[in-house]
Amino acid sequence: MRAAVLRSPRVLSVEEVGEPACPEGGAIIKVTACAVCPTDIKMVRVGQRDLSYPRVLGHEVVGIVDSSSSPNLQEGDAIQVWPGIACGSCPACRKGQDNMCAHQGIIGFNRDGGFAERMAVPAETLARGGVNMVPGGMDAAVASLTEPLACCVHGQNAASVAPGDLVAIFGAGPMGLMHASLARARGAAALVVEPDGDRRRLAVRMGAERAIGTDEPPCEAIMEWSGGQGADVAMLATPKVRPDDDMLRAMAPRGRICLFSGLPRDDPRALLDINQLHYRELSMVGAYGCTSGSNAEAFRLLAEGSVDLRPLISRRMPLGAIDEAFMMIEERRALKCVIDDLTR
Repeated sequence: MRAAVLRSPRVLSVEEVGEPACPEGGAIIKVTACAVCPTDIKMVRVGQRDLSYPRVLGHEVVGIVDSSSSPNLQEGDAIQVWPGIACGSCPACRKGQDNMCAHQGIIGFNRDGGFAERMAVPAETLARGGVNMVPGGMDAAVASLTEPLACCVHGQNAASVAPGDLVAIFGAGPMGLMHASLARARGAAALVVEPDGDRRRLAVRMGAERAIGTDEPPCEAIMEWSGGQGADVAMLATPKVRPDDDMLRAMAPRGRICLFSGLPRDDPRALLDINQLHYRELSMVGAYGCTSGSNAEAFRLLAEGSVDLRPLISRRMPLGAIDEAFMMIEERRALKCVIDDLTR
């Protein structure tokens, strides 16, 4: 079968590889759509802490069951797959925090992923409720965006985004735009900070109440937008923005700052006036990946139409064009590219 294999840093090729074996208690799917994530590009360019070689990349996956050794999946079932492979027995898993599993595997990182004609779905993923049945009529490309939306669900859960909250979102890449749509679906209002005018306009179209550029001081704009009360939540959805004292001053009392995007590996520190957190009871939370539960919630939001991510799909492409898809995203000529023909 054809697959996009990363054999070493910067060496990605589409080649013929062997068919995966059906895992005991798991399944083999025929991949119908796998969206490109910026993390896929990062793995090719500089590596990633959970990556092992050689690896078939791709973790935003939808497919049709080709064979199954699980009583819960039948041949022909269309499914969306959570990429986590969690043990189910460590302290984190027992608390429902399976993205923090002590023995975690990740499809497309240290298990072969969805940029291939077929992919194995492990029994551990099924045991965590990590697959969703894709109903007839649901676009596989849209369903493939479940996992990144699930990361946003996880981040907003961590920041306790609630109806009536004012949410300042820094960055209008795919994740920032998903955050805007998700905030609206939760009954919150969103302001997006983004330098690109086209992306600001798309942010408003996708649910933001307001979008501003970086030529005006963002924190002053947040205070004006919020009527002087400050933002209840700041969602940092770009590595180009880090928390600082101005951001803290633009938060409402008991406001929550979510570190949704990591900072550059060679410069990961921020200098803050901790007294602002103390006296105004501010909090900072991290959010990494998604749980099987947030994956299920994200799929439900997409399936019922509460969140519409179709405007994010810039191109649908065959597997042989994966290098072009990566380049388009790197050069900001596309938001999401979906590989939806894995045979050519």
